[in-house]
Amino acid sequence: MHSRRGTPRTIFISGASSGIGLATARLFHKRGWRVAATLRNPSAAPAWMSSPDILALRMDVIERHSIDLAVKQAVAAFGGIDVLLNNAGYGLSGPLEGATDAQMRHQFDVNFFGLINVTQAALPHMRAAGAGLIMNVSSIGGLIGMPFAPLYIASKHAVEGLTESIRFELRPFGIRVKLIEPGGVRTDFISRSQRWTEHPAYADAVAATRRMTEGLNASLPGPESVARVIFRAANDQSDRLRYLARPGPYVALYRLLPDWIWRRMIAAALDRHARSAGTTALTGA
Repeated sequence: MHSRRGTPRTIFISGASSGIGLATARLFHKRGWRVAATLRNPSAAPAWMSSPDILALRMDVIERHSIDLAVKQAVAAFGGIDVLLNNAGYGLSGPLEGATDAQMRHQFDVNFFGLINVTQAALPHMRAAGAGLIMNVSSIGGLIGMPFAPLYIASKHAVEGLTESIRFELRPFGIRVKLIEPGGVRTDFISRSQRWTEHPAYADAVAATRRMTEGLNASLPGPESVARVIFRAANDQSDRLRYLARPGPYVALYRLLPDWIWRRMIAAALDRHARSAGTTALTGA
């Protein structure tokens, strides 16, 4: 658990203001790591982040200057970055036909290009140290497609492909790469109306989808179990690439079932919620 001549290891986390990022920062701090926790508004950081072994840094993954400054501050304070956790994310749901250019670009600016920006800023320090670990938070949506989340899922598929590819070019420098793939974890993605695209042709189907996802989200556990998977992956010295975290039955069923059965199963679930809401899901399988 120690590096750089016995000093505690350091993790740099993007998107540490809530959810998985916040839970991960807390767990690593409890386990004796030094934590550079980045937030868009560090003044809102919880009181426990005032510890000497935690830096609450301002960073927005779509602002390159804020990334460069946060990485520089973390390296200056802790002597380097052992683990980078690219966790910051944004979830856009709704029909593709209703998505605006601004919505589509923002989805990829945060989930894909933002991840690249942070990785590029951290890599020179890891190469100089001859060691490092980059962990990218994907999703089971990076493995399978689900209704009315095409852009979010596309961004996570992009993260999967990027991560799987860069491990080849980074391995000669002693830098390993891993994917964290959370499944059912309670988030605030679906509760924010601005994170849904709109189009009248899909109104009933979207209403059914929102009804279903809101019901599921309320019953899901918090992000602490995912943080534990991240901690385990950070301490795993193997070259294992993927770490599923609370995937639920979806990945297994997707891999096991013929495509036509999978599609009918998802459509039937949406139709049940549509009927309970008095609408038509229009999920032709």
